[in-house]
Amino acid sequence: MYQNFRSLIKLSPLILVLITSCVLDIENPIEESLSIEWISIDYDQVENKLFLQLEILPENEIINDVFVEISSDNFDSTILLNDNGEFGDLIPQNYKYSSLSEIYLPFDDYQFKAVIDGFEPEEVNFSIEEQFLPVIEEIIFIKNYENNKYEFSNNSYPYYINENDTTYLNFEIKIKDLNGIDNIQSVRYKTLTHWDTAEGDCGCIQGETCASSSPTFYLNNINSTSSDSIFTYVAINDYIKEPGFPINPLSVCNRSGVITFSFVVFDLYFGPQTFVEDLLFFPCSELNCEDDCGGCGE
Repeated sequence: MYQNFRSLIKLSPLILVLITSCVLDIENPIEESLSIEWISIDYDQVENKLFLQLEILPENEIINDVFVEISSDNFDSTILLNDNGEFGDLIPQNYKYSSLSEIYLPFDDYQFKAVIDGFEPEEVNFSIEEQFLPVIEEIIFIKNYENNKYEFSNNSYPYYINENDTTYLNFEIKIKDLNGIDNIQSVRYKTLTHWDTAEGDCGCIQGETCASSSPTFYLNNINSTSSDSIFTYVAINDYIKEPGFPINPLSVCNRSGVITFSFVVFDLYFGPQTFVEDLLFFPCSELNCEDDCGGCGE
């Protein structure tokens, strides 16, 4: 009995340490650090609306208020975010705090700081640059025949159709976008053909207007960098091969008229912008056969 008591006395410090350790773990649990993750900063310059959204992790935290402090050299403002399904927040109580505000933000570099009382703020940088509409600086049509070609950018100058030889139509456009090529998502086109006169196998009969569009009707960029913000797009792509679209000679279809091209530039900010250009078609004649048609023949 005495020996058991002495053994118990020897073990008492170890038992005390174990008990104390358990108490300390319960009274001072390891705190999980709060994480603030930015999801979206989206500013609409046209309507002056700012959408903010961020997520708070872990999701078992009790959050009272979430603010975003917006600051720049000449601007500062504070916006309250919510997780109640209101004012831009779509789903309540999902730990994604949002806000949709009407606010004017001048063009500048900003700091967006998410602030929650008692926790480290999370800051991100955001720039608002002036958005410019894309502008087509020039449309160049190209006639290829035999080993020759000529280019013309004036829409009043016609494409002369050869008497017996198939020729090929190619074209390119030069687009100016001061926001850079990243704002040009894609460039597509479609056509309307109207022959004032048409005899033979012309596809589109005289006096009618024939629409044509295709998934292959897109233009391919050939210069991704530019010192003057002008970018060149060409009709030749993975589907439309050199030297271009075949134009049947007059011996197949004797016609004159116009093909109207609608070029659609899909801008990242403004959406699709359409530019229309007419290309006139006339038969080759003795007046222009040397320069535009590759010779007058016998």
